[in-house]
Amino acid sequence: MQTQFRQYLDVERLFKGLFTRHLKTVVVGLVLASLLTLLLYTTPTTTSFILSATSYSVSAGVMMDEDEPRCLPNQHVMFLKTHKCASTTVQNIFLRYGYTHNLTFALPSGGNYLGNPKFFKASMIPNKLMPRHGKVDLFAVHSRLNPPEHKRILYNDTRWITIVREPSTLYESLFNFFHMKHGYGFDLSQFSTRPMSELESLPRYGGKFGKNQMLFDLGYQVDMSVTELRSAIEQLDKLFDLVMISEYMDESLVLLRHLLCWSLHDVVVFAKNARRQEVKPTLEPQTQQALRELNSADVLLYNHFVAKHRRTVYEFGVQRMANEVSALRSLRDEYYEDCGAREVKGRDSSLKFKEYSGLVSAYVTANNSDQNCLMLSMPELPIVDFIRRRQKLLLNVDKLS
Repeated sequence: MQTQFRQYLDVERLFKGLFTRHLKTVVVGLVLASLLTLLLYTTPTTTSFILSATSYSVSAGVMMDEDEPRCLPNQHVMFLKTHKCASTTVQNIFLRYGYTHNLTFALPSGGNYLGNPKFFKASMIPNKLMPRHGKVDLFAVHSRLNPPEHKRILYNDTRWITIVREPSTLYESLFNFFHMKHGYGFDLSQFSTRPMSELESLPRYGGKFGKNQMLFDLGYQVDMSVTELRSAIEQLDKLFDLVMISEYMDESLVLLRHLLCWSLHDVVVFAKNARRQEVKPTLEPQTQQALRELNSADVLLYNHFVAKHRRTVYEFGVQRMANEVSALRSLRDEYYEDCGAREVKGRDSSLKFKEYSGLVSAYVTANNSDQNCLMLSMPELPIVDFIRRRQKLLLNVDKLS
């Protein structure tokens, strides 16, 4: 055990500068606070102009409305990871946050799946990775939703989050990323010339990929009546505290940080597992229409949550949202520069941690001594493996104490 712990400490040393960026932000915040104090007592006219010109105050790197009530960060999250919806990007946020704050995760013994195509069951989590009291702080790996079983291993105050994407582009991404033409015997461009009855009867590729993918991941049958579908959407609306929208990622990240009472730093992320622009095909209008018809249940699901997203942004404040999105993008650019990040192909020889596919972008960072920089650049499987090793060691040490 001592040898294991020394190995773990060696790994920890690779992640130096754990709180470097946050410490830097706190110092900047204190300097700004001092300057504002001086202004308040020496130049009241100028100060009044400054304070009226901005609706935000800066405190330890967190942008917050002046009239926004103070809150405590929520560290219990259930993130249902939907396929090809930019969910790996969002997952990276939760993995980094949980690691930094010493939180526990729901993890499989290997890989990144806890159920799917099978429904999730609490028994899928091995004992060696489960805390003694039977609850985990974060759930952020692939799973097929099964609320009663998920709730068995989650705290009562857990926030439920997922993400959706426009169904025709989701299906195109799914089809090409997993090379589904090899199983179906024809390319995506032929979907507009095939009878819809034939397309609807196609089996799920590998048992898990196919039409109405979001509803499948969310635990529903994909062939429902309109009445059943509307009931399912209402159930999901009540269950999830936030349904993020892939096409409105930055706005969704702002809503996420307010839901969880996290800082903008916590929701900075580099795009993960996203195909490079040069390998993305352009869908012909007739193909796109065929895909929307094939995935009509997902279209209703998506339209519902896009409409809800727009209402939420309106209630949040359109200008307030624009201000925070601008701040988030500037902060992301700062991280990109400070980390010395550059984008490469996912299987590039210079990568220490290879992506699952060569079709996607990956990141090489010059500053690997900074924890955030390293974890921002890591693909899903290596970062899940790292967290699993650490959790196994920590839980074993805890059981021995």
